[in-house]
Amino acid sequence: MSATLIKDVTTKKEDYSDLLALVDARALPFTSAVNKSSAATNPRFDWTADTYAAPKLAGAIDGVDVTNFSDEFANRGKLYNYVQIFERTPMVSTLTQDASDMPGAANPIQAATAKALVEIKRDMESVFLSSNDAQVDTGAVPYLTCGLDLWISTAGPSVASCPSNQRPASGQIITTACASLDEVTDMQGILRAIFDAVGMVSEEYMLLAGSVLRARITEMTRTDTESSAAAVRVRTFSGPMDNQTITSTTTVFRGDFGSFTVTPSSWIGMSGTPLAPDTDRGYLLDMSKLRLRYNQRPTVTPLPNLGGGERRLVRAIAGLQVDSPKGMGKFKP
Repeated sequence: MSATLIKDVTTKKEDYSDLLALVDARALPFTSAVNKSSAATNPRFDWTADTYAAPKLAGAIDGVDVTNFSDEFANRGKLYNYVQIFERTPMVSTLTQDASDMPGAANPIQAATAKALVEIKRDMESVFLSSNDAQVDTGAVPYLTCGLDLWISTAGPSVASCPSNQRPASGQIITTACASLDEVTDMQGILRAIFDAVGMVSEEYMLLAGSVLRARITEMTRTDTESSAAAVRVRTFSGPMDNQTITSTTTVFRGDFGSFTVTPSSWIGMSGTPLAPDTDRGYLLDMSKLRLRYNQRPTVTPLPNLGGGERRLVRAIAGLQVDSPKGMGKFKP
């Protein structure tokens, strides 16, 4: 007896579900939290920062006329950065749009555009948390905005500008390897250095941390190691144990000179081929001193179909303004 067996059928239709699995769900903590300010009116946008003069301990002699005067604006300095154009350009061919049945994309150009909108926001997050210096458009190269890494440095950026009296001190830049970070020396130390620089105890700092740094902060704050011939490791937990649930995370670090919320980021210091984040790096940010200068928020512009298929331009124009990096810090081994 002969029969048609399924293994021998060569004309089987493929069964594709319309459910599209997209497992890459990285959050965008910086651009979500940062202030959005007024639009820049020039590709280069400037702002000013000032510092108070040192205290005077000497008194004034009674009856003596004043002959010396001070310039109260002598410490004022100009900072500037540049905007950057961010673009994604999705396109689908005529047959892809009109004569195909793509799983999870009933309308391919709409699906492609929606994906490009997410991607351009990731582009922006990566640039703002990068080591990029600014760049001036010459007709051959585009404008670039300077990323946080160069703002939070003792040398400052080269193309963008930050006066020396607005830059962080060396103690605000922690270069210790992640595995060797110490709660007192490094965590308390960076907060103390910021206090010494600006005299402010803030409870609202945000530490954007790569995954290795993020894990190390939890590890160092739950384990004590005594220096002896046989090291004694005592593990502590931050929650009750009666519900059989272990809480092993540090989301807020409170020190003598302020506190910060630890927020993991997948976008810090992107570099290499293929692009990968610097998982050991972290930026300790005073979010009240940071803002995005949007000239154009992510916008979709339909382009003419010249015969090849549907095209879209997804564009944003923005630059990063760091009012003063003097009160910020960085972990960068």
